Amino acid sequence: MRLTNGASEGTQKYMLDGIRYICENFKDRGPGTHSERKAQKFLKKELEQWADEVETEDFYVHPAAFMGWIPPAGIICLISVLFYWITYKSANHSVALPIIACLLTFFALLCLIIEFLMYREFVDFLFPRKISRNVMARRKPTGEVKRRIVFAGHTDAANEWTYSLHGGLKSLAPVMGGSIGGLIGLSIFNVIWVIYAIASGEYTSGIWMVLGIIQLILVPFFIAILFFINWRVIVDGANDNLTADYIAMGVLKEMAENDKRYENTEVCCFLAGSEEAGIRGSVDYAKRHQEELKEVETIIIAMDTMREIEQLQIYTQGCTGTQKNSNAVGELLYKAGENCGIEMKETDIYPGAVDAEGFSRYGIEAVGFCGVNHDPKTYYHTRLDTPDNMSPECINLSLDICLEAAELYDRKGGIDAFREEGRQRFKKGYNK
Repeated sequence: MRLTNGASEGTQKYMLDGIRYICENFKDRGPGTHSERKAQKFLKKELEQWADEVETEDFYVHPAAFMGWIPPAGIICLISVLFYWITYKSANHSVALPIIACLLTFFALLCLIIEFLMYREFVDFLFPRKISRNVMARRKPTGEVKRRIVFAGHTDAANEWTYSLHGGLKSLAPVMGGSIGGLIGLSIFNVIWVIYAIASGEYTSGIWMVLGIIQLILVPFFIAILFFINWRVIVDGANDNLTADYIAMGVLKEMAENDKRYENTEVCCFLAGSEEAGIRGSVDYAKRHQEELKEVETIIIAMDTMREIEQLQIYTQGCTGTQKNSNAVGELLYKAGENCGIEMKETDIYPGAVDAEGFSRYGIEAVGFCGVNHDPKTYYHTRLDTPDNMSPECINLSLDICLEAAELYDRKGGIDAFREEGRQRFKKGYNK
Protein backbone atom coordinates (compact mmCIF):
# COMPACT_ATOMS: atom_id res chain seq x y z
CA MET A 1 0.00 0.00 0.00
CA ARG A 2 1.35 3.41 -0.99
CA LEU A 3 1.82 5.48 2.17
CA THR A 4 2.60 8.85 0.59
CA ASN A 5 1.08 10.82 -2.28
CA GLY A 6 4.40 11.97 -3.69
CA ALA A 7 6.04 15.37 -3.76
CA SER A 8 4.18 18.53 -4.71
CA GLU A 9 4.76 20.33 -7.99
CA GLY A 10 6.21 23.22 -5.99
CA THR A 11 8.89 21.00 -4.49
CA GLN A 12 9.62 19.42 -7.85
CA LYS A 13 10.18 22.86 -9.39
CA TYR A 14 12.18 23.99 -6.36
CA MET A 15 14.65 21.13 -6.78
CA LEU A 16 15.31 21.81 -10.46
CA ASP A 17 15.57 25.57 -9.99
CA GLY A 18 17.80 25.11 -6.94
CA ILE A 19 20.25 22.88 -8.78
CA ARG A 20 20.46 25.41 -11.59
CA TYR A 21 21.04 28.25 -9.10
CA ILE A 22 23.92 26.41 -7.41
CA CYS A 23 25.55 25.60 -10.75
CA GLU A 24 25.30 29.21 -11.90
CA ASN A 25 26.34 30.90 -8.67
CA PHE A 26 28.80 28.49 -7.05
CA LYS A 27 31.13 27.41 -9.81
CA ASP A 28 34.17 25.17 -9.31
CA ARG A 29 32.94 23.44 -6.15
CA GLY A 30 35.91 21.13 -5.87
CA PRO A 31 36.54 19.44 -2.52
CA GLY A 32 37.98 21.88 -0.02
CA THR A 33 37.39 24.96 -2.18
CA HIS A 34 35.95 28.29 -1.09
CA SER A 35 33.10 27.74 -3.55
CA GLU A 36 32.19 24.40 -1.94
CA ARG A 37 31.99 26.03 1.51
CA LYS A 38 29.95 28.97 0.15
CA ALA A 39 27.49 26.55 -1.45
CA GLN A 40 27.18 24.68 1.86
CA LYS A 41 26.53 27.97 3.65
CA PHE A 42 23.77 28.80 1.16
CA LEU A 43 22.18 25.36 1.50
CA LYS A 44 22.28 25.67 5.27
CA LYS A 45 20.16 28.82 5.05
CA GLU A 46 17.72 27.03 2.76
CA LEU A 47 17.39 24.13 5.20
CA GLU A 48 16.71 26.47 8.11
CA GLN A 49 13.24 27.06 6.60
CA TRP A 50 12.19 23.46 7.29
CA ALA A 51 14.55 22.02 9.91
CA ASP A 52 14.63 22.61 13.67
CA GLU A 53 18.41 22.49 13.79
CA VAL A 54 21.01 22.96 11.06
CA GLU A 55 24.68 22.47 11.86
CA THR A 56 27.77 23.07 9.75
CA GLU A 57 31.06 21.46 10.61
CA ASP A 58 34.39 22.17 8.96
CA PHE A 59 37.10 19.55 8.60
CA TYR A 60 40.55 19.27 7.09
CA VAL A 61 41.06 17.37 3.86
CA HIS A 62 43.84 16.72 1.35
CA PRO A 63 41.58 16.69 -1.73
CA ALA A 64 44.20 16.06 -4.40
CA ALA A 65 45.40 12.84 -2.77
CA PHE A 66 42.52 10.61 -3.90
CA MET A 67 43.36 11.02 -7.59
CA GLY A 68 46.64 12.91 -7.35
CA TRP A 69 48.73 9.74 -7.09
CA ILE A 70 47.69 8.66 -10.59
CA PRO A 71 50.14 10.78 -12.67
CA PRO A 72 53.11 9.85 -10.42
CA ALA A 73 52.06 6.20 -10.70
CA GLY A 74 52.09 6.49 -14.50
CA ILE A 75 55.56 8.04 -14.38
CA ILE A 76 56.73 5.29 -12.02
CA CYS A 77 55.60 2.66 -14.53
CA LEU A 78 57.46 4.44 -17.34
CA ILE A 79 60.59 4.63 -15.17
CA SER A 80 60.31 0.92 -14.40
CA VAL A 81 60.20 0.06 -18.12
CA LEU A 82 63.18 2.34 -18.75
CA PHE A 83 65.16 0.76 -15.91
CA TYR A 84 64.48 -2.69 -17.31
CA TRP A 85 65.79 -1.82 -20.76
CA ILE A 86 68.84 -0.06 -19.33
CA THR A 87 69.63 -3.18 -17.30
CA TYR A 88 68.86 -5.54 -20.19
CA LYS A 89 71.14 -3.66 -22.61
CA SER A 90 73.89 -2.98 -20.09
CA ALA A 91 77.05 -5.09 -19.92
CA ASN A 92 77.08 -4.66 -16.14
CA HIS A 93 73.76 -6.06 -14.87
CA SER A 94 73.42 -4.26 -11.55
CA VAL A 95 70.70 -5.27 -9.06
CA ALA A 96 70.15 -1.64 -7.98
CA LEU A 97 67.75 -0.71 -10.79
CA PRO A 98 65.56 -3.83 -10.41
CA ILE A 99 65.27 -3.17 -6.67
CA ILE A 100 64.39 0.51 -7.17
CA ALA A 101 61.83 -0.35 -9.87
CA CYS A 102 60.29 -3.01 -7.63
CA LEU A 103 59.94 -0.63 -4.67
CA LEU A 104 58.48 2.14 -6.84
CA THR A 105 55.84 -0.05 -8.52
CA PHE A 106 54.95 -1.61 -5.17
CA PHE A 107 54.35 1.89 -3.79
CA ALA A 108 52.14 2.78 -6.79
CA LEU A 109 50.22 -0.48 -6.34
CA LEU A 110 49.56 0.37 -2.68
CA CYS A 111 48.19 3.76 -3.78
CA LEU A 112 45.83 1.99 -6.17
CA ILE A 113 44.60 -0.45 -3.53
CA ILE A 114 44.39 1.82 -0.49
CA GLU A 115 43.39 5.17 -1.98
CA PHE A 116 41.35 4.20 -5.04
CA LEU A 117 39.87 0.78 -4.26
CA MET A 118 39.48 0.97 -0.47
CA TYR A 119 38.99 4.78 -0.16
CA ARG A 120 41.43 5.00 2.77
CA GLU A 121 44.04 7.64 3.48
CA PHE A 122 47.54 6.59 2.46
CA VAL A 123 49.46 9.40 0.76
CA ASP A 124 47.16 12.25 1.81
CA PHE A 125 49.81 13.91 3.96
CA LEU A 126 51.93 14.45 0.84
CA PHE A 127 49.30 16.77 -0.69
CA PRO A 128 48.14 20.29 0.30
CA ARG A 129 45.64 20.51 3.15
CA LYS A 130 42.37 22.43 2.72
CA ILE A 131 39.13 23.01 4.63
CA SER A 132 35.90 21.34 3.61
CA ARG A 133 32.43 21.43 5.20
CA ASN A 134 29.53 19.15 6.15
CA VAL A 135 25.92 20.21 6.77
CA MET A 136 23.43 18.30 8.95
CA ALA A 137 19.77 19.36 9.25
CA ARG A 138 17.28 17.78 11.67
CA ARG A 139 13.50 17.76 11.73
CA LYS A 140 12.58 16.55 15.19
CA PRO A 141 9.65 14.35 16.17
CA THR A 142 6.86 15.48 18.44
CA GLY A 143 8.06 13.20 21.22
CA GLU A 144 11.26 11.50 22.29
CA VAL A 145 13.77 10.64 19.57
CA LYS A 146 13.84 6.83 19.40
CA ARG A 147 15.12 6.44 15.86
CA ARG A 148 16.64 8.55 13.10
CA ILE A 149 16.64 8.34 9.30
CA VAL A 150 19.16 10.43 7.35
CA PHE A 151 18.96 11.22 3.63
CA ALA A 152 22.38 12.19 2.29
CA GLY A 153 24.06 13.71 -0.73
CA HIS A 154 27.28 15.62 -1.36
CA THR A 155 27.75 19.19 -2.52
CA ASP A 156 31.25 19.11 -4.02
CA ALA A 157 31.91 18.40 -7.69
CA ALA A 158 34.61 16.41 -9.44
CA ASN A 159 37.52 17.33 -11.66
CA GLU A 160 36.80 16.32 -15.22
CA TRP A 161 37.67 12.83 -16.40
CA THR A 162 39.28 13.33 -19.80
CA TYR A 163 38.34 9.96 -21.27
CA SER A 164 34.80 10.05 -19.92
CA LEU A 165 34.27 13.20 -21.99
CA HIS A 166 36.00 11.78 -25.06
CA GLY A 167 34.29 8.47 -25.68
CA GLY A 168 32.79 7.34 -22.38
CA LEU A 169 33.37 3.66 -21.60
CA LYS A 170 34.99 3.06 -25.01
CA SER A 171 37.84 5.32 -23.90
CA LEU A 172 37.73 4.72 -20.15
CA ALA A 173 37.87 0.93 -20.29
CA PRO A 174 41.07 0.51 -22.34
CA VAL A 175 42.93 3.34 -20.58
CA MET A 176 41.99 2.19 -17.07
CA GLY A 177 42.25 -1.51 -17.88
CA GLY A 178 45.58 -1.19 -19.65
CA SER A 179 47.19 1.05 -17.04
CA ILE A 180 45.88 -0.80 -13.96
CA GLY A 181 46.58 -4.20 -15.49
CA GLY A 182 49.98 -2.92 -16.57
CA LEU A 183 50.81 -1.72 -13.06
CA ILE A 184 49.81 -5.05 -11.54
CA GLY A 185 51.76 -6.96 -14.20
CA LEU A 186 54.86 -4.78 -13.73
CA SER A 187 54.70 -5.21 -9.96
CA ILE A 188 54.66 -9.00 -10.31
CA PHE A 189 57.36 -8.96 -12.98
CA ASN A 190 59.62 -6.71 -10.92
CA VAL A 191 59.57 -9.11 -7.98
CA ILE A 192 60.66 -11.91 -10.32
CA TRP A 193 63.20 -9.59 -11.91
CA VAL A 194 64.78 -8.73 -8.55
CA ILE A 195 65.04 -12.39 -7.55
CA TYR A 196 66.63 -13.27 -10.91
CA ALA A 197 69.00 -10.28 -10.83
CA ILE A 198 70.28 -11.30 -7.40
CA ALA A 199 70.55 -15.00 -8.32
CA SER A 200 72.01 -14.72 -11.82
CA GLY A 201 71.72 -11.47 -13.70
CA GLU A 202 72.40 -13.00 -17.13
CA TYR A 203 69.73 -12.14 -19.72
CA THR A 204 70.71 -14.63 -22.43
CA SER A 205 67.31 -16.28 -22.84
CA GLY A 206 64.95 -14.87 -25.46
CA ILE A 207 62.17 -14.67 -22.86
CA TRP A 208 63.74 -11.53 -21.45
CA MET A 209 63.47 -9.80 -24.83
CA VAL A 210 59.82 -10.86 -25.09
CA LEU A 211 59.09 -9.53 -21.58
CA GLY A 212 60.77 -6.25 -22.48
CA ILE A 213 58.65 -5.90 -25.63
CA ILE A 214 55.47 -6.57 -23.62
CA GLN A 215 56.46 -3.72 -21.32
CA LEU A 216 56.94 -1.43 -24.32
CA ILE A 217 53.43 -2.31 -25.50
CA LEU A 218 52.13 -1.04 -22.14
CA VAL A 219 53.88 2.33 -22.47
CA PRO A 220 50.99 4.05 -24.36
CA PHE A 221 48.63 3.13 -21.51
CA PHE A 222 51.02 4.54 -18.91
CA ILE A 223 51.27 7.77 -20.92
CA ALA A 224 47.50 7.97 -21.40
CA ILE A 225 46.80 7.64 -17.67
CA LEU A 226 48.87 10.79 -17.04
CA PHE A 227 45.99 12.74 -18.60
CA PHE A 228 43.13 10.85 -16.95
CA ILE A 229 42.19 13.88 -14.81
CA ASN A 230 41.81 17.37 -16.26
CA TRP A 231 42.97 19.37 -13.25
CA ARG A 232 41.94 22.65 -14.90
CA VAL A 233 38.21 21.82 -15.10
CA ILE A 234 35.80 21.27 -12.20
CA VAL A 235 32.44 20.17 -13.57
CA ASP A 236 29.09 21.72 -12.62
CA GLY A 237 27.98 18.52 -10.90
CA ALA A 238 24.27 19.03 -11.52
CA ASN A 239 23.62 15.28 -11.51
CA ASP A 240 26.65 14.30 -9.43
CA ASN A 241 25.56 15.24 -6.92
CA LEU A 242 23.26 18.24 -6.54
CA THR A 243 20.37 15.96 -7.49
CA ALA A 244 20.93 14.04 -4.25
CA ASP A 245 21.34 17.21 -2.20
CA TYR A 246 18.03 18.63 -3.36
CA ILE A 247 16.19 15.31 -3.01
CA ALA A 248 17.40 15.07 0.60
CA MET A 249 16.38 18.69 1.17
CA GLY A 250 13.07 18.03 -0.58
CA VAL A 251 12.15 15.45 2.07
CA LEU A 252 12.33 18.10 4.82
CA LYS A 253 10.61 20.67 2.62
CA GLU A 254 7.67 18.36 1.93
CA MET A 255 7.33 17.46 5.60
CA ALA A 256 7.43 21.09 6.69
CA GLU A 257 4.94 22.30 4.09
CA ASN A 258 2.56 19.50 5.07
CA ASP A 259 3.16 20.24 8.77
CA LYS A 260 4.25 16.66 9.24
CA ARG A 261 6.26 15.27 12.15
CA TYR A 262 6.62 11.73 13.35
CA GLU A 263 6.09 10.86 16.98
CA ASN A 264 9.50 9.27 17.62
CA THR A 265 11.41 9.39 14.31
CA GLU A 266 13.85 12.21 13.58
CA VAL A 267 14.28 12.92 9.87
CA CYS A 268 17.59 14.42 8.75
CA CYS A 269 19.31 15.77 5.68
CA PHE A 270 23.09 15.37 5.49
CA LEU A 271 25.06 17.23 2.81
CA ALA A 272 28.63 15.99 2.77
CA GLY A 273 31.69 17.83 1.61
CA SER A 274 34.61 16.25 -0.25
CA GLU A 275 32.94 13.05 -1.40
CA GLU A 276 34.88 13.38 -4.65
CA ALA A 277 38.09 13.35 -2.59
CA GLY A 278 37.40 9.81 -1.41
CA ILE A 279 34.19 10.15 0.74
CA ARG A 280 36.25 12.16 3.24
CA GLY A 281 33.28 14.24 4.46
CA SER A 282 31.07 11.33 5.45
CA VAL A 283 34.02 9.52 7.02
CA ASP A 284 34.90 12.57 9.10
CA TYR A 285 31.31 13.07 10.26
CA ALA A 286 30.78 9.40 11.10
CA LYS A 287 34.04 9.27 13.03
CA ARG A 288 33.26 12.40 15.06
CA HIS A 289 29.62 11.55 15.75
CA GLN A 290 29.63 7.76 15.95
CA GLU A 291 28.62 7.77 19.63
CA GLU A 292 25.60 10.01 18.94
CA LEU A 293 24.64 8.04 15.82
CA LYS A 294 24.72 4.77 17.74
CA GLU A 295 23.05 6.07 20.90
CA VAL A 296 19.75 6.23 19.00
CA GLU A 297 19.09 3.86 16.10
CA THR A 298 20.28 5.73 13.01
CA ILE A 299 20.10 4.66 9.38
CA ILE A 300 21.55 6.43 6.35
CA ILE A 301 20.29 6.47 2.75
CA ALA A 302 23.10 8.08 0.75
CA MET A 303 22.19 9.11 -2.78
CA ASP A 304 24.44 9.82 -5.75
CA THR A 305 23.83 10.85 -9.38
CA MET A 306 20.05 10.50 -9.58
CA ARG A 307 19.92 10.65 -13.36
CA GLU A 308 18.41 7.51 -14.92
CA ILE A 309 15.26 5.79 -13.68
CA GLU A 310 16.19 2.45 -15.24
CA GLN A 311 19.48 2.59 -13.33
CA LEU A 312 18.03 3.28 -9.87
CA GLN A 313 19.78 0.65 -7.77
CA ILE A 314 20.56 -0.31 -4.17
CA TYR A 315 24.21 -0.40 -3.15
CA THR A 316 24.80 -2.90 -0.34
CA GLN A 317 28.46 -3.26 -1.33
CA GLY A 318 30.76 -0.26 -1.64
CA CYS A 319 34.35 0.87 -2.00
CA THR A 320 34.79 -1.58 -4.89
CA GLY A 321 33.35 -4.38 -2.78
CA THR A 322 35.66 -3.82 0.19
CA GLN A 323 32.97 -2.28 2.45
CA LYS A 324 29.66 -3.97 3.32
CA ASN A 325 26.59 -1.77 3.67
CA SER A 326 23.33 -2.65 5.41
CA ASN A 327 21.06 -5.31 3.94
CA ALA A 328 18.26 -4.16 6.26
CA VAL A 329 18.36 -0.56 5.02
CA GLY A 330 18.57 -1.95 1.50
CA GLU A 331 15.34 -3.88 2.15
CA LEU A 332 13.63 -0.72 3.46
CA LEU A 333 14.64 1.10 0.28
CA TYR A 334 13.52 -1.83 -1.87
CA LYS A 335 10.07 -1.85 -0.24
CA ALA A 336 9.77 1.92 -0.65
CA GLY A 337 10.61 1.62 -4.34
CA GLU A 338 8.14 -1.20 -4.75
CA ASN A 339 5.41 0.96 -3.21
CA CYS A 340 6.31 3.71 -5.67
CA GLY A 341 5.96 1.38 -8.64
CA ILE A 342 9.59 0.44 -9.29
CA GLU A 343 11.45 -2.76 -8.50
CA MET A 344 15.05 -1.81 -7.83
CA LYS A 345 17.79 -4.39 -8.03
CA GLU A 346 20.91 -4.58 -5.92
CA THR A 347 23.94 -3.48 -7.87
CA ASP A 348 26.86 -5.71 -8.74
CA ILE A 349 30.21 -4.80 -7.22
CA TYR A 350 31.36 -1.63 -8.95
CA PRO A 351 34.63 0.35 -8.81
CA GLY A 352 33.66 3.36 -6.73
CA ALA A 353 31.95 4.46 -3.53
CA VAL A 354 29.17 6.64 -2.16
CA ASP A 355 28.85 8.36 1.20
CA ALA A 356 27.03 5.34 2.69
CA GLU A 357 30.37 3.57 3.04
CA GLY A 358 31.76 6.39 5.16
CA PHE A 359 29.09 5.62 7.76
CA SER A 360 29.20 1.84 7.36
CA ARG A 361 32.91 1.96 8.16
CA TYR A 362 32.01 3.09 11.69
CA GLY A 363 29.20 0.63 12.24
CA ILE A 364 26.26 2.89 11.33
CA GLU A 365 23.68 1.15 9.14
CA ALA A 366 23.70 2.74 5.70
CA VAL A 367 22.99 1.94 2.08
CA GLY A 368 23.67 3.62 -1.24
CA PHE A 369 20.87 4.70 -3.58
CA CYS A 370 22.04 5.72 -7.04
CA GLY A 371 20.74 6.31 -10.53
CA VAL A 372 24.01 6.20 -12.47
CA ASN A 373 24.73 3.98 -15.44
CA HIS A 374 27.62 1.56 -14.89
CA ASP A 375 28.40 2.09 -18.55
CA PRO A 376 29.40 5.72 -17.86
CA LYS A 377 27.73 8.23 -20.15
CA THR A 378 29.61 11.23 -21.43
CA TYR A 379 28.02 13.48 -18.77
CA TYR A 380 29.62 11.48 -15.94
CA HIS A 381 32.39 13.59 -14.37
CA THR A 382 32.55 15.90 -17.37
CA ARG A 383 31.59 19.45 -18.30
CA LEU A 384 28.34 18.00 -19.72
CA ASP A 385 27.00 17.39 -16.20
CA THR A 386 24.88 20.55 -16.36
CA PRO A 387 21.33 21.53 -15.33
CA ASP A 388 20.28 21.09 -18.97
CA ASN A 389 21.23 17.40 -18.75
CA MET A 390 19.07 16.31 -15.80
CA SER A 391 16.11 13.95 -15.60
CA PRO A 392 13.21 15.61 -13.72
CA GLU A 393 11.35 12.28 -13.79
CA CYS A 394 14.20 10.47 -12.03
CA ILE A 395 14.61 13.23 -9.46
CA ASN A 396 10.88 13.29 -8.68
CA LEU A 397 10.62 9.51 -8.40
CA SER A 398 13.70 9.38 -6.16
CA LEU A 399 12.15 11.95 -3.83
CA ASP A 400 8.92 9.93 -3.71
CA ILE A 401 10.92 6.82 -2.79
CA CYS A 402 12.70 8.71 0.01
CA LEU A 403 9.41 10.05 1.40
CA GLU A 404 8.00 6.52 1.26
CA ALA A 405 11.09 5.12 3.00
CA ALA A 406 10.67 7.61 5.87
CA GLU A 407 7.01 6.62 6.23
CA LEU A 408 7.79 2.92 6.20
CA TYR A 409 10.65 3.27 8.65
CA ASP A 410 8.48 5.17 11.15
CA ARG A 411 5.41 3.00 10.63
CA LYS A 412 7.35 -0.25 11.19
CA GLY A 413 9.04 1.11 14.29
CA GLY A 414 12.64 0.83 13.16
CA ILE A 415 15.00 -1.12 10.95
CA ASP A 416 14.61 -4.50 12.69
CA ALA A 417 11.34 -5.00 10.82
CA PHE A 418 13.35 -5.22 7.58
CA ARG A 419 16.33 -7.18 8.82
CA GLU A 420 15.38 -10.78 8.05
CA GLU A 421 13.91 -10.03 4.62
CA GLY A 422 16.98 -7.95 3.79
CA ARG A 423 19.24 -10.79 4.88
CA GLN A 424 17.41 -13.17 2.56
CA ARG A 425 17.18 -10.79 -0.40
CA PHE A 426 20.79 -9.66 -0.30
CA LYS A 427 22.47 -12.65 1.35
CA LYS A 428 24.81 -13.31 -1.58
CA GLY A 429 26.11 -9.76 -1.65
CA TYR A 430 24.36 -8.99 -4.93
CA ASN A 431 21.34 -10.20 -6.88
CA LYS A 432 21.62 -12.35 -9.96
